Parts: sequence; C-alpha cells; structure tokens
Amino acid sequence: MKVVLLRPPIVQLRTNLSSYGAILPIGLSYIAAVVRAAGHSVEVIDAPGEAPHTLTVRPSPVGELTFQGLMPDELVARIPETTQVLGVTHMFLHEWPIIREILEKVKKRFPHIQVVLGGENATAYWREIFTETDTVDYCVLGEGEQSILELLDRIGAVRDVRGLPGVVGREEGVDQAVVERPRIREIAKLPRPAWDLFPVESYLTLEDTHGVHRGRSMPILATRGCPFDCTFCSSPKMWTRLYGTRPPADVVAEIRDYVQKYRVANINFCDLTAIVRKEWIVEFCDCLAEQNFSVTWQLPTGTRTEVLDDEVLAKMVKTGCRNITYAPESGSRRMLQLMKKKVDLESLLRSLSSAVRARLVTRVNIIIGHPRETRRDTWQSFLFLVRAAWLGCDDTAVMIFAPYPGSEDTRNLIAETGLRFGQDYYYLPLARSGWSSRTYNPVMSTGELIFWQYLMLVAFYATAYLTRPWRIWKAFCAFTGLSGEATQLDQLLRTKFKSRGAEVVNRGA
Repeated sequence: MKVVLLRPPIVQLRTNLSSYGAILPIGLSYIAAVVRAAGHSVEVIDAPGEAPHTLTVRPSPVGELTFQGLMPDELVARIPETTQVLGVTHMFLHEWPIIREILEKVKKRFPHIQVVLGGENATAYWREIFTETDTVDYCVLGEGEQSILELLDRIGAVRDVRGLPGVVGREEGVDQAVVERPRIREIAKLPRPAWDLFPVESYLTLEDTHGVHRGRSMPILATRGCPFDCTFCSSPKMWTRLYGTRPPADVVAEIRDYVQKYRVANINFCDLTAIVRKEWIVEFCDCLAEQNFSVTWQLPTGTRTEVLDDEVLAKMVKTGCRNITYAPESGSRRMLQLMKKKVDLESLLRSLSSAVRARLVTRVNIIIGHPRETRRDTWQSFLFLVRAAWLGCDDTAVMIFAPYPGSEDTRNLIAETGLRFGQDYYYLPLARSGWSSRTYNPVMSTGELIFWQYLMLVAFYATAYLTRPWRIWKAFCAFTGLSGEATQLDQLLRTKFKSRGAEVVNRGA
C-alpha cells in the first residue's frame, strides 16, 4: 500500500519555563521502518524537519503559541494523490487542535484516504478524538509496530477491522470494547529506525533542545516501557508495566553507526526509565569502552537511582556520560506514596552525591500542586531541593501539576470534580510552568503555586551558586558563547533569550 507518515509542527509556549524544540521523532521512525520492511511504500512528511526555522505565531487561551515547521496547508499540499493510508504521530494533548485542523483539510481534499493516529495521546484520548471529529478513521493504541502492520493488511484486503488487537475504529464508536495487544518482548528484532526517510541533517544542524547541546546529537532507545505506575504519568496506559531492554552490544552498535554515518558527537537516551538493572548498565559501559570513537551521552528524561553507585557512575563518566536527570518528583514521602512513586529520597541523595563526585552534571525534577498535595508537602519539596543544591546538584525543573489524559490522576479528577476537556485544557499540560499554569489543587491557588515555583527555583540556584561561586562564571561563559553548554539552565537561557538565527515568523489567527 501507499502509506504516508506525517509529523505535525512542534507547538511551543515561550512564556513557560521549559526549553524545547524540534528533535528527531524516534517513535515515528520505528513505525516507518517496520511498515517499509513489510513491503509497503512509505513516505514521510516531517513538518519541523522540513522547515525548522519557520515559526508561525497564533493566539491561544494560555497565551501566544509558536508552531515550528510547516503548517496545515503546506503539509496537505505535500500529500501525494496516490496515498491510501495517512499515519499521524500524536504524542501530546497540546498537538491535538493543530492535528485536527490538518486532518480536516486532508479529508476535504482526499476523502478516500484512511487516517490513522498513533502515539501516547492517541492511546489515551481516542474517545474524545472520535467525538470531536469524523476525520480520524482509526487509532492505534499503545506500542504500534505490530498493530499498524495488521491494520494495513486488513485495509488493503478490505477485511473487517473490528476486534483487531491494539486498534479502535471510528465506525465502532466511543463505547467499543478495546482488545489489548500483548507487548513486543524481543525488541532487539525490530528494524532500526528508518532515518533515511527523514531530513536528519536538518535536525543535526539545530542546537539540541532535548539534552544539553553538546554537538550533533541523535536520539536512541535502549529500553521500552517502565516497570512502575506513577499516578501522574500516562506511560502505564501506553506501555503497560512491561519493561524490555535491548542487548547492550546492540545499542552500542547503533551508536557506532550514527557516529560513522552522521558524524554525531552526542547521544540522547529517550528511555522512560533508562537504568533499572546494574548488570545492564555495566555491560553497556564495558561495550562502549571497547570502541575507538569519542562520543558523549546523556540521560535527559530521568532515570532510577538504585543501581547508580560509585562504581557504575565512574564507568558512565569514563565512557562519555555527561548529564543525568533524577526524577523524584516530590520531596514529601507522603506524596511519593500517593503518587505511587517508589523512590527512597535518602538513597537518591546518596546517589546524587556520588554523581557529583564523579563530575556528572546532575538535575532533579519536582512536581508541585498535585490535587492531594498540602502546603506541608510543598515545603518538604522545597527543603529537599535546597539539600540537593547543597550537595552539588547543578539543575532543577519545578513543574506545576497538569492532568495528562490516560493517567490515574486525570481519571480521578474526572470522577471527583467533573473535569472537562476543552480549548483551554488542551494547552494546560504544555503550560505547567510559568504564568500560564492553572491549579488543580483545592488548597493552593494558581498564584500561590507560581509563587512556590519561583521561590524553589531561586532558593535552589542561590544555594547552588553561593556554595560553588565558580558556576556563575561558567554560566556566563555558556550564555555568551565563550564555552559550550553544560547545564539545562544554560540551555534554557539560550533558547529563551539568545537569537535563534534566521527565522521566518508568520502571524495567523
């Protein structure tokens, strides 16, 4: 079949306290690889990759949004007349309004095309998607490689799709029973990402916004899933709790290919939970040490701490690891229990101290404003952050709670408060830092949470810089270009305040 895979433009909110932009879409590249390997004709339309310096500004309920990449009319114009199936990656809720606009134009011009959505938000939000539009024919739920192949076979053979595991169809409505598909267990047998179908060089010439910018960077997945079920996270809905790892030698071989083919200097691990087993990370470091190439690598998303002792951290640094993110999410043991976040804070701080001694650049993530959080819990998170800074932690991200579709917390909010989705809600998870945030906490107002957020950030960086004043000079050098980036704060200052180079800015309604 003739299959076109489409990536929508990146949606950004410049008033928040996050730094992000276009990075290579690793999930879509895996889908492209398996569809092509099955014999289908595959073409990719990558909105940000094809126009990374084109920005369109539009108003929204949370402030001005910036869309990076090609916009709906331009994307539709690139779809070939012969297309039979259009697959669209849909990872985040804030993408839905622009995706819906794209698909309305697609169906108007190509009513024969079968539209398939896949990704994290398509998995969690499919009932609302079918309710809000008739332009989506199918949603692939969860891990998509096997489901999309069977769906294409049935569409091509004009066979009934009802009851297909991992797929829901618009014709069956929002009350249809979902048949879950078992997770792929031998992920090492999947074909490598089909990067040859994507404008890779366009991404590599951009400054990195996933991890700290350390030169030409490629994303990689060493694992799939997460063995935990945090209540604020949509991962259990997307991946279940099955956690799978690739052989370390296979991951190293992929890194070697990227170094040779794309001349990359850095690797960003996109795993939900990159390190769970000590044996795996030790073997990975040993395999990487055997190679002759020089490359740095980062864990910008967050990882567990149980196995990160002095021995492991030393191996990681020796093989090029430079940045690591810890994700306790709260400094309150009560909140950790309520959020099902299985973290021992004292063990995490010991691991953090070891990472600082190993000269890793460290970051700690915190969430405030959970619906069941009290001021006492927030104060404990404040004290925890100050302790982390005192121990030498370099960075922090303090985010205001936002309900993600598919998470346990969101289901509870719907049941307990009648939470409704709407134009403002679409973008609130995007605005979980800064003045566009909104409270879902019955005790603390939005203004109070913003106060706590800024107070915690000021206290953290004041402690970090006053106890290690040379960091002020390093931050100045990174901002002015006298040296390279080292921290997420360096990245934030670069993306928020420095020129992005040649940009074409369009203002639309």
